[in-house]
Amino acid sequence: MRKTLFALLPCLLLALPSAARADYESAVLSYDKGRYDVALRDFRPLSETGHSGAEFMLGAMYFYGRGVTRNDGLAAIWFFKAANQGHPGAQLAFGSMHIRGIGVRQDLITAYTWLSLTMRSAIPTLVHQATLLRDEAAQLMTPQEIEAARAKAADWSATPAGLTRWRR
Repeated sequence: MRKTLFALLPCLLLALPSAARADYESAVLSYDKGRYDVALRDFRPLSETGHSGAEFMLGAMYFYGRGVTRNDGLAAIWFFKAANQGHPGAQLAFGSMHIRGIGVRQDLITAYTWLSLTMRSAIPTLVHQATLLRDEAAQLMTPQEIEAARAKAADWSATPAGLTRWRR
């Protein structure tokens, strides 16, 4: 799962607003070059404004322990913040974490819900991965649980970002 998340990164860059794209792309380039301290410094102010891409990348940095101490719980928080705004990569990551209880309590209904939301994306690789993972979760669920997850996904709508302040 960890390799899959970053194989999809180029696809996720296409969904960003152009105003924040340059700063975000610069931070992603720093990340790709292994300059995690620079990437972290650049992602933080973007995340303070609710930039879902920066929130997703902070989640990934904590998930993989790149530039920060690995912390699945913090990764889940950042993935959730971005997923809740409709970021499909974060929805995939957050749903995936719920299948096996990585950084969160295992919850197949929540996993199925977030993976179903990912499948609304226009990014084929994300839709494919989400479909595989959702089908994996469904094999472990009752029909009632699947119906509950479908209802949650049908009622879901993106929530605008709230502000985050970093302690310095």
